Order: sequence, then structure tokens, then C-alpha cells
Amino acid sequence: MKKCLRNGLAISAVVLSTFGLSTISFAASKGTWMNMDGEWYCYNSNGDFYKNTFCTSNGKDYYVGDTGTLVRSDWVEYDGNYYFVNSSGQKIINDWRLTAPYDNEYGEAQWFYFQSTGKMAAGKKLTIKGKTYFFDSEGRMLTGWVTADGTDVVNEENSIDPQNSYYCDETGARLTSAWVAAAEPGTDDGDADADTYWYYLKSTGKVATGKNTNINGQTYLFGGEGRMLSGWVAYDGTKYMQIDSENDTYVLSPDTFPSVYYCGDADDGHVKKNKWMKLWRPEDSYEEDEDNDKYWYWIQADGAVYIPSGTNASDGNLYTFGDAELEHKGAVSITAKKINSKDYFFNQNGEMLSKFVEVTGSNAHMAPGMYYFGGPDDGSMKTGSQSIRDDNSDTYKFYFGTTANTKTGEVKGVGVTGAKNGKLYYKGLLVQADDFSYQTAAIDGHTFIVNKNGSIQHSQVEYKDGGDVLIDAKTEKNGDDILYQIVYSTADNQWKYSIDEEASIGTLKDYGQSIDVNRIMRTVTD
Repeated sequence: MKKCLRNGLAISAVVLSTFGLSTISFAASKGTWMNMDGEWYCYNSNGDFYKNTFCTSNGKDYYVGDTGTLVRSDWVEYDGNYYFVNSSGQKIINDWRLTAPYDNEYGEAQWFYFQSTGKMAAGKKLTIKGKTYFFDSEGRMLTGWVTADGTDVVNEENSIDPQNSYYCDETGARLTSAWVAAAEPGTDDGDADADTYWYYLKSTGKVATGKNTNINGQTYLFGGEGRMLSGWVAYDGTKYMQIDSENDTYVLSPDTFPSVYYCGDADDGHVKKNKWMKLWRPEDSYEEDEDNDKYWYWIQADGAVYIPSGTNASDGNLYTFGDAELEHKGAVSITAKKINSKDYFFNQNGEMLSKFVEVTGSNAHMAPGMYYFGGPDDGSMKTGSQSIRDDNSDTYKFYFGTTANTKTGEVKGVGVTGAKNGKLYYKGLLVQADDFSYQTAAIDGHTFIVNKNGSIQHSQVEYKDGGDVLIDAKTEKNGDDILYQIVYSTADNQWKYSIDEEASIGTLKDYGQSIDVNRIMRTVTD
């Protein structure tokens, strides 16, 4: 047995009141207490005072040191265990003490806990008044990251083991069902430049990893060491990983990751669901450079970003409406998707398409033809009459199919080619006479006469401009004999009122200039 580690203070009236006596001596379970020259001693039946042991009085333990005097406000080492006695000399049980460590009286004060036996808690995880605390092998209450492998091996954490790592707040209490923003384990507490990360401590106190679907009603994704992931996050089949860090060059495609998510910024982090989001591509996200384009992505109800599989994709081309002409912006693989009752086209990277999109490939899910999807912040398929401005702010009229009609060839969303409601269209564009009051236009071998409003003319007359005959469709006869006659098709389809060359007698006399229907709507397939 060892003596007390540091001598106590002088005896005071408190000791007497604690013992409940005012006499100079009294009986104790281990002997008799006596006050000699202001110091308390515990004597055995032979008249010798005890040393380096506990004596009990009124059910409470008091420690006498190697000189036999009562020890107060100090550490006590007894039978290989550490205890603490208060200012009255009484052994502390089931209580805390903020004091210097037992082996360094000048050291920084630490919190220690003394159990029901009075022994200092060491290398333990204890539940105290409903809260869990951790103590290292030297009995210090730990804060911050802690690892507890079982119940008897407790240390400050240097890396996170999801099965044995915990976080304790400044009071030492283990956090449960709570968020904490903390530097990674092993980081110097005084390092102001240390990066902090968000962690979620589950009801067990262990760090959340992987996909957690109900944290305050939201879904969050965590890395293998518990860091909350933000921004673009992908699942590679085994783990979740952030894919928009400084040197990442990941490209979204159906072949790269089984699923991809978007989780907001570093102070947000929850998985976005069932909404549109305009974002930088993963490889552009770190710099957030406004010179880089953003794209619209559809986040599905389960949080996964919609990235087409390619199964129903079709080949096509993208166009913008330049100065009175289409401008080709590149080939694209296209997949159609209906979202909230509207139709959208996506490329293979999950980016919503806009402006003019021409489907060129044959696909049971998508009819070939020219489509229009509005501006870059719209993207929904347009149908019916549309007024569209080119880059020079000049307005042009278009018509895109509203329903499928095999008789007229009309397809929902596809720009009409041929006659529609008495007007002529080509790839959706209204074909109008421009240089003259009337002009002819040839589409797929069918010739029409149109005026400046795009209305199809089908009379057997001379079409004039300022008295000059532009187009002669007037019937000529010699008696009852027809010498010259232009006949218009009466078929109830897209070629209605085009000139029927086989039924006509003679060829249409066109003295003007025919409209080049491809001038504005010229595509790479023309």
C-alpha cells in the first residue's frame, strides 16, 4: 500500500461536524479516532495509529496517510486504485472532481469520475444520470472524438472506426441522434485552419455511414468515415463518394455510376428529391465559374439524378435559332421522358435539352423530325402554334403537332411539314412569300402556291404583284377544249392543295422566284 499522493490541509471544524462529535476522540469501525495537536488519527486496539488505509466512521470512509494523519482534498492510491478525498477527508463516491491529474499536481485540471466504490473510472464507458461518458486509462474524461473498443479500452480517436467511434461534447456527454461539425480525428485542437466536416451521430452514438433515409425527415449520404457528403455524390456499387472535388473529372453517363445524387452545399447536405435543379457539371462544380454553363437536371423521387440508360435513345442534332437560320450545335443521343405531365428530352449525361432538337434515328419511343423545347430554362416540348424569335429578335411562326394523326402525318411535338389548316409548313416553320406577294414552294416533290401570310392558294387564276403576273395558273380553253389547266390535289392529307402534276394539263408557269424552304430550316441532314 502507498501513502496519500499529496498532504492535506489543516484540520478544521468541518471535520468535527462531519463526524458529528465535539469530543476529542470517538469510535470508528476500524478503530478509534483521536485528535492530536490538531490532526486526526485512527488508532487500533493496541494503541497504534493506522497508516495508508481507509477508516470508516458513520458509514463513510476516510483515509489516513503514511504518517497516520487524515488526508483531505487530495488523491489517494490504495491497492492499485485511485481515489479522491474531499476537504473533510471523506472518500468521494458517485461524483465528479475537476482537479490536476494524480501524477502531476501542477498539470492542467481535468474532469475525473469516482464510482460507487470510490475508485476512479479508468478505461471505461459509463452511463451517468442517463448520459454516456468515456474515460481513458488515466481516468481523464474525454471530449471530442473517442474510440471505445468494447467497454474497457477507451482512447482519444485518431481515425474513425464506424463500429467503435463516438463524439463527446464539451461536457463530455456522448452525442446521440445529433449533428456535429468537427475536424477529423487527430487534428490539433489549436489549428484554426483545420477543415471541419459534418457528422451525424446515430441513436447508438456511432457515426452514420452510407445512405441514411430519415434524419429529421431527410436523406443524407456519408462517406466510409462518417463525413456528410455534399454537392455531386455518386454510388459506385459499394460506397458513396463525392465526385465534384478540386481534381475530379467525373462525367455523368449511364456507364459511370449505378446512381448519382445531388446533396446541396456543405452546410446543407440533404439529398434533393423530385425537383429540377440547374447545376454545373461535376467537373465544373468546384470552381463555380460563371463562365461555365449550367444545365438542368431532373432529380427523381428517390433522389437519384435521372441519367438515361441509353436503351430508348435515338440519334439527333441540336440547333439554336441564329440570324434567320438554324445553327447546328452538335450531334446528340436523345432520350424522351415525361415529367409532371410534360415531355422533355435529355442527352446521355442527364442534361435537359432545349431550343431545336431534330431526331434523326428510328426509334419506337420517339418519332423522327424537328422538335422545339423553348429556352434554356424551359425545356418542355412545345405543341401547336408557336412564335419563336431568332437571335436577331425577328419573330417567326411555327406549328408543332398536337396529336398523332396517321392520315395527315402529324406527330405530337414534331414540326409539321405540308398543309395544316390551309397554311404551308416546313419542319414546323410557316412558309410565307417574302420577295413577292405570291411565290411557289416545293417540299418533297410537292409544289404549293402561298401568299405572304403562308396561306395556300388553290385557284385557277393569274397571281399578280403590281399588275405583273407572277404565277399563271389560269385555265386556257379553245371552245370546250382545255388547252391548259392546273389541278390541285384534293387529298385530305399534308399535300392537300399541292399541284397535281399528273392531273394538270401543262406545267405551272412560274415567272417569279420559288421559295427555298431549306434556307431557314436547313439541317445537317439536308
